[in-house]
Amino acid sequence: MSRTFYIVGVGMGAPDGLTGEARRVLDASDTVFATARLAAVCGRAAVCPFDRLAAQAVAAGAQTAAVLVSGDVGFFSAAARLRGQLAPHGTVQLVPGLSSLQYFCAKLGAPYDNVCVRSLHGRAGSILGAVSYHKRTFVLTGGAQAAPIVCQTLADADLGGLTVHLGENLGAADERIETGAAAVLAGKPCGGLAVLLIEHPDAANAREPVRDAMLARGDVPMTKEEVRWVSVSKLAVQPRDTVWDVGAGTGAVTLELARRASDGLVYAVERSADAVKLLGENRRRLGGYNVRIIDGAAPAALEALPAPDCVFVGGSGGAMRCILQAAKRKNPAVRVAVNAIALETLHAAQAALAELGFAEIEVVQLAAARGRVVGPYTMMTANNPVFILSGKGDGHAE
Repeated sequence: MSRTFYIVGVGMGAPDGLTGEARRVLDASDTVFATARLAAVCGRAAVCPFDRLAAQAVAAGAQTAAVLVSGDVGFFSAAARLRGQLAPHGTVQLVPGLSSLQYFCAKLGAPYDNVCVRSLHGRAGSILGAVSYHKRTFVLTGGAQAAPIVCQTLADADLGGLTVHLGENLGAADERIETGAAAVLAGKPCGGLAVLLIEHPDAANAREPVRDAMLARGDVPMTKEEVRWVSVSKLAVQPRDTVWDVGAGTGAVTLELARRASDGLVYAVERSADAVKLLGENRRRLGGYNVRIIDGAAPAALEALPAPDCVFVGGSGGAMRCILQAAKRKNPAVRVAVNAIALETLHAAQAALAELGFAEIEVVQLAAARGRVVGPYTMMTANNPVFILSGKGDGHAE
């Protein structure tokens, strides 16, 4: 006869947070296994480390066995991992529980149907993109990305004034719920079991394209919007991508990239002091807080950056080959796009892409014209033609 294993979501880990179904399953199971933190939910649960839960349940040999996990089995849960370990030994059934999102929002009296949900618990990544483009963001924190560190990340990105709701040890006797500015909460100690709800009422719309009129320009050259849109599309930027914008100028392309990489980070590399100042201003104007400005010249400024998924080169300062080589060395499959106005830059980019082994190389010339009203007429005014080169690394490091 086949054995049955239940993976039971026990909510916040307190007995009164169990669902009726969870109680029935625990009462009916022959054996129950839990970590030390969750064992209080069921008085007869055998305590063992998390990495031994499945093995212990299998070794017990019982017809029915229950394994306890915190929160809900479908919400950033260990249930999927346990299910894979138990499935070869019998039927596995999941019993849902109360998630920390549900519990915390209920405590705050806040709906959660429009909340962006992210987990940084034991994970790499940045919360800046989610917060930049969502009015409300719920975050599971922990490990190297504990709640105070996440709040400090917000403060460092000029978002220290945002309202943050913090929930620590939810459901426990020492439960703590506190609301304050991100910069204030960054300075307060907090344990490893904590969640945050971050309010950003002025969040930018990541689906809205960046238009020229949105940007401060000054005397720094700016890539026109039609060219930006085509160039960025050639890169096929994904939400969690790490992106380099080399020769970022005013940040026009940077901020377009940041909206596409809405859960990633964009490194804007620029050597001109005037342009760096404009970059900072436009970053604030458009709310692209997932942009990190790198004040320096490429390729030297690229050495300390993380490996890019894609790279846009708007200005090379004569170092085109070195820039593309640095990108391909860090990620042999990197996607690149280059804008060239001068024929000499076009030639240098073509030669570098070919010599470095890039594949799927394309060259497009874009010559856009815009209508302007002259009396009762609309006349077309041409912008300078621009060459857009794109390609993808062949998977071999340089």
